[in-house]
Amino acid sequence: MPAPQKTNYHHTGPYNRIVFQEEFTEQFSTSGRYSAAAIPDMLNLLGMIERDTQINDVRQAAYMLATVMWETTSPQTITKVATNKKGQPILDKHKKPVVLKQRKWLMTMAPVSEIGHGKGRRYHEPVKVKSMPDGTVRITEQDGDQFKVTAAGDVSPLTKGAAMGTKDGGAASKVYDADDGAEHAYYGRGYVQLTWWSNYAKAGVALGRGLALLNDPDLVKTPEVAYALMSHGMRTGAGFANGRKFSQYFAGDVTDYVTARRMVNGSDHAEDIAAIARKFEAILLKSVPAANVPTPATQP
Repeated sequence: MPAPQKTNYHHTGPYNRIVFQEEFTEQFSTSGRYSAAAIPDMLNLLGMIERDTQINDVRQAAYMLATVMWETTSPQTITKVATNKKGQPILDKHKKPVVLKQRKWLMTMAPVSEIGHGKGRRYHEPVKVKSMPDGTVRITEQDGDQFKVTAAGDVSPLTKGAAMGTKDGGAASKVYDADDGAEHAYYGRGYVQLTWWSNYAKAGVALGRGLALLNDPDLVKTPEVAYALMSHGMRTGAGFANGRKFSQYFAGDVTDYVTARRMVNGSDHAEDIAAIARKFEAILLKSVPAANVPTPATQP
């Protein structure tokens, strides 16, 4: 009996888009979170994965796609014309079609803002951001605590006893009202949501963008920046990943989609996301261009 063959997951570069989209539709069209409107954004995300030469394992790509599908699913209002049992439109007293509205949780596959903008959390309230002549940035929180951020993203207090974060809904201090900095809020944004002003500062530096994300937090909602943050964190363990990275979960014969959730959010919905990732793995393996499919390695 011939030895069983191992799947070779190594791949960089393009996937067959026609096969990918067909397989995606077959795998997910019956899912309650499926939305055909999200396909262009998903293909844009796939394109960034294809161009990322440091993503060289199909399982890495599968887990990124699964994470984005889960994290960017959000409530959307769907409208449709009401019909009778014969499929004919139901008309109101003015002879106009009755339109029904339904709130559904659907995938977007695009960077999103945190629902509620972090309401109830200590990062919910905005802060004021002031660029200083020496190249540092001064942060003033609503309770009057002030901090200095260096060009390297390092944070230090400017006021005695300063503690990062403020009570949600509290009154702004006189120090805050008098500050002439630009006001920004640092709730979650992106594919894998970035929160807290200090993390925006550190993330921008890590991506080679200096303090750009601190000065303009909405940049994190652009696909390119949102992808760079996700890729950098999952590959290196930096930032949101808290030291956990792809190499711990996908290497050689090791495939651990469930525990990989620790890179993002502990064990929250780990099994659900793992199931999605396994579907994406199958889709991607079928979508590897025929000329690039390596001969499977044979077990000794």
